[in-house]
Amino acid sequence: MSEQNLINGWSDTAGVRIRQARATDLPAITELVPLAAGVRLEDVLRDAVTADIAGAALRSGLRGGAGAFHRHLAEQFARHLDDPLQAYLHAALVLVAEHRDRGIVGTLIAYPPINVAEDHLQLIPAHADRREVQKVVMLGAIGLAKIKAVAVAETERRRGIGAALLKRCRQVYIHCGYLLLYGAMPPTPGLSAFYRRQGFDVMEAGAPMDMWMVFGVHSTFLPGAGERFFFRRFQPSP
Repeated sequence: MSEQNLINGWSDTAGVRIRQARATDLPAITELVPLAAGVRLEDVLRDAVTADIAGAALRSGLRGGAGAFHRHLAEQFARHLDDPLQAYLHAALVLVAEHRDRGIVGTLIAYPPINVAEDHLQLIPAHADRREVQKVVMLGAIGLAKIKAVAVAETERRRGIGAALLKRCRQVYIHCGYLLLYGAMPPTPGLSAFYRRQGFDVMEAGAPMDMWMVFGVHSTFLPGAGERFFFRRFQPSP
C-alpha cells in the first residue's frame, strides 16, 4: 500500500487497474455515477479532482502513515477556519477501474461526510469555546468516511470490479487511521448480499446508526427514506 499504488493503480482483476481518478477521467465518471441509484458527482468534488486536491491528505498518509495524514488535514483546517469543507475534500477518494482495452468501466466515490460532523455540533453546549467546535469537525474528518457511490458499467458487472474498488477504498482509509467506513444503500435487490460479501454489516431499513466510536458521544443518525446503512468498523491504530 503506497502513494504510487494509488496514483498508478493496482491490477486487481483481469485487464483492470484500480487507481485514483484524474481530471481526464471526469467525463467517464459523470456517465457512470448515476448507475448508483441516481447519485451524481457534486461540482465541488469535480473541482477538487480537477485541482488535484481530492485525496491529497490520503496520499500524505500513504507516504507517512496516519500521523502524516493527520498533520496534512490539521494544516488544511488551519488555512480554512471558516470553510472546513475545503479541508474535508483533501480526504475525499475518487477511484476508477480502468480496463486496458475498454477504458474506465467503474468508479467509487467516498469522503468524510461533513454534514455528520455538523449535526454533532448541536450536541456541544452553546458556551463551548471554538476549540471544542474544531475538535468535532476534525474528528469527523479523520475518523469517518462515507461510500457515496460504487458504479460499474452494466457490461462489466459480475467480474469483481465493484469488489476490487471497495477493497482498495477500505485499505486506503484503514492505512490513514479511519475508524468507520459506511454508506446508505437503496432497496435494490442483491445489494445487501454484495456488501456482506465484502465484509460489511448491513442494518435493517430505516435503522439508525450511532457514531459514538468516532465522536465519543452517543447520537442517532438516520438513513434516507427506504435506505439502509452498511458499515465496517476498524480497530484504532496503537
